[in-house]
Amino acid sequence: METLRKFVHRIDSISEWSGKIFSWLSLPLVLFMSYDVIMRYLFQAPTKWAYETTWMLYGALFILGGAYGLKHKLHVRVDILYNRWSSRTRAIFDFLVYILIFFPVFYILVTHSMIYAYYSWEVLEVSYVSYWQPPVYPIKTVMVVGFVLFALQGVAEFLRLAVSLFKGEAI
Repeated sequence: METLRKFVHRIDSISEWSGKIFSWLSLPLVLFMSYDVIMRYLFQAPTKWAYETTWMLYGALFILGGAYGLKHKLHVRVDILYNRWSSRTRAIFDFLVYILIFFPVFYILVTHSMIYAYYSWEVLEVSYVSYWQPPVYPIKTVMVVGFVLFALQGVAEFLRLAVSLFKGEAI
């Protein structure tokens, strides 16, 4: 049990520190977006690079922050029925959702994003949204990292639920 507790704690710490580190992506995101708005509306000189840079930063922030959000239970949940259930019924429901939905979906997301990123690196893919044409293989790699971190935190949450349900103790 102590090994399992350490394993879950290690995943929690990875999610915690990665969330805190990746939250710093919001700073350049805000700076680039502000710069683009100022250039576009005050000087009538929009940039070629700011739009794509901001969507890549926003995507990275969103995907890389998923594990942190799951650890701190920040994701949206439909509470119409859920809050009326007992804590044991909620735990059983969450347990089943992890088995039937979370793990299959994240298996697909991780495997397909790996294929997607590998191909992008293989052809050194660039974006065709603007004239700038920045490389997109780094952001596709970020997708893989984010999905893996999210899936790992899902494993920790699932193990926490399983121990709570079957042994009656908290990790």
